Amino acid sequence: MNLNISRATAVLGAALLITPILAFGGVADPAGAGAARTRVLTCSLKLATKPSTYLLSCADANASWTGVTWSRWSASSASGHGILRQNDCTPNCVSGKFISYRATVRLSKVVATKKYGELFSEATFRYSVAGKARAESFGLAD
Repeated sequence: MNLNISRATAVLGAALLITPILAFGGVADPAGAGAARTRVLTCSLKLATKPSTYLLSCADANASWTGVTWSRWSASSASGHGILRQNDCTPNCVSGKFISYRATVRLSKVVATKKYGELFSEATFRYSVAGKARAESFGLAD
């Protein structure tokens, strides 16, 4: 009987210690504390951290990234590699073909918003076409 009282006392004591920490937000953020809270806003107005797929052009869906693996994600920038998919719009965007490029991507230009908090507002891709290096930047939904 003494053992049961000790266990009950231990459980109660742990609950009393943990409750104020949870109530006042003292537990570390599972995404990596405040440093990884900068996110991207999707076309459907949802917040995302480290998205592997993302639509870059909400109006016409002519550009996106897929299969991105993030090697770094911090409060000020993020870096990864994956596929940039773009419509070549030849002869026009309706009839164009989607071309995939292996690329590195860097997210930057953090903006503070009232509604969504800190957001990355630019994605820069580096890739090559016929042996020539290219860099292209896209504004992100904000």
